[in-house]
Amino acid sequence: MASSSENVDQKEVEIEKHIQQLENVGTEEELEKKLNSMNKFGFSVANWMKILFNRESTEPFKAEWLTIDEYKQMAEESMANAWNTINLEDWRLEKRGSVKGDVVESKQTEQFGKVYRFTGMVSCPAKFLYEEFKTNLTKLPEWNPTILKSELIKEIGPGIDLSYQVTAGGGRGIIAPRDFVILRRTAALNKMGKLDDNDPYCYISSGVSVTVPGYPPCNDLVRGHNKVGCWRMTPKMVEVNNKMEQQTVFQWLMCCDLKGKIPQFVLDAAFASVMLDYIIHVRKYAAESKAKGLF
Repeated sequence: MASSSENVDQKEVEIEKHIQQLENVGTEEELEKKLNSMNKFGFSVANWMKILFNRESTEPFKAEWLTIDEYKQMAEESMANAWNTINLEDWRLEKRGSVKGDVVESKQTEQFGKVYRFTGMVSCPAKFLYEEFKTNLTKLPEWNPTILKSELIKEIGPGIDLSYQVTAGGGRGIIAPRDFVILRRTAALNKMGKLDDNDPYCYISSGVSVTVPGYPPCNDLVRGHNKVGCWRMTPKMVEVNNKMEQQTVFQWLMCCDLKGKIPQFVLDAAFASVMLDYIIHVRKYAAESKAKGLF
């Protein structure tokens, strides 16, 4: 008679076999069919999806502090990558938002794989929004429920810092919250993407994932990896009630590995929803700030 430990091991082998089958699905219909055929071990479809989508890396955690110059170089490279990527042509429409002009687009790139770009208008000056993101990083969760935690780890230099963030889960609880350690670069730029504090064309807050001592992956979170990304805020004069006011063309470039074996069609829907939800909170914060006379 098999021991209880042998039964457990056999069950884990069976689960792993089914998970590997799920990792290779290519369509929503195929995923649903396989999930429905795997109602074993007392697992529901949601249970299977949680296991599949939230599988953590088994790689050992290794981290060491880099030099200031190394962080600065990495930050400048990440900003240049974000600038070059967000300005690429021939984007593919993923989803339109309920507000006119809101669009989520995607593009397959050689360097980073599939990237997503949101574009929409926010009724506030671009510099105000930029300063909020730049200087009030730790206060983001107070007005944005898609961010559960935002912590400043270390300031590297002017416009360069390390931060730790936890983002809310999605998919009705199926995709678990993720955490990220981000090297961030904030700056005012000209039309060529070069630094320009005197007469900026736009403002940018870019970020790339790094590992640092003291911030290993948590047991109750999945450590995501941000390949390339930024928020870009470009001033634009808009006529409102017969007078001109400065608003912001808000763009969000996102390309991150959420880990877990999440099918591409699930990622497409998840990223589009996150971006369209995010802008709702940005606009609400801008409206509340205007009502308080902050701009």
